[in-house]
Parts: sequence; structure tokens; C-alpha cells
Amino acid sequence: MRPQFALLVVATADGFIARHPAHAPADWASPEEQAHFLAAVDAADWGILGRRTHEAADRPDRRRIVFSAAARRPEWRRPTQLWLDPAGLAPDDLAALVAPVRPMRQAVILGGTAVHDWFHRAGRIDRVLLTVEPVTFGAGLPLFSGQSGPPEAVLARLGYRAAAERPLNGRGTRLVTFLPG
Repeated sequence: MRPQFALLVVATADGFIARHPAHAPADWASPEEQAHFLAAVDAADWGILGRRTHEAADRPDRRRIVFSAAARRPEWRRPTQLWLDPAGLAPDDLAALVAPVRPMRQAVILGGTAVHDWFHRAGRIDRVLLTVEPVTFGAGLPLFSGQSGPPEAVLARLGYRAAAERPLNGRGTRLVTFLPG
């Protein structure tokens, strides 16, 4: 069975996922978003993220695939954390690499921008779970490289369509689900 990949991301109203690489969403996202995020991570078989995102929120207890160009070959740095350079791999290759630890049926893509780009280029983002917080940064790390503007507009330009939306709190935090095409 082919694994399903969901991009799980929080963004500001002006389309940024962080002010800088070490800026963790826990520092600025709402408690409701963080509860949604943690529930989605707990429900997934694996989380996939870049080295800087991993370092900004290191969790030794989580099953993770960490993308790092410095990993010359796939390397288990913890019993449930595989580090690898994704160059030359496809998203579906990841399932075979982690199968001995836990089968990958559902995986969440946790960021950052380069990881989002890698999955998008491969056409393997099966669903986007976007939380939009009613804050603006004015500058920072974009949802995808070379893209700017409100996150819903960015996703629409990249070929995703909104399928559902619901408020997460009374302060304007919204969860929007997007699907490809």
C-alpha cells in the first residue's frame, strides 16, 4: 500500500511559517493550533522534517525521518529517528527504509520550506492541513520557496484546492484542508 503524506503546517496570515529557521511554532501559534498539531503528529506513523525544524523542536520520543544533506547514507541516530539526504530518493522510497521499525501508512510532513518543496516537486502531498493564525510577520520563511502572499493563495497557485475549513478558536485561527488538483 502506498503511504499517504499530509503536509501539516501553521502559517501567518501573510504566509510565513517562521521568522527564522530556529523559530518554532510553539513560540507563536495558538494553543488550539498546537493541540491540533500534536494530535495529528500522534496519529501519524512518521513525521518528516528538515534538520533545522528537528533541532528547533527536538523530540527523542517521536518517530521521525530527518532530512539532512550531511547524512551521507541513511542513519538511525535514535531507535526511532532516521536521518538521510533525500537527494536521489522519492517520497515512496521512505516507507521501505522505515518499515523494520514501523510501517508507514500515514506520514506528516512537518517542514521546513525545503521539505515542503521536495514533496511538492514529487507530486506527493496528498492533503494539506493548514492552520492560519491571525498574525503577520512581514518577513520570514515562506510556505514554499519563491512563493509569497496569504497561504491559501500560495496553495491555490500551486494547484491545491480548499476542501474544508473550520475555526479553531474565537480569535480567528482557522484550519483549512486542501487537496491536490
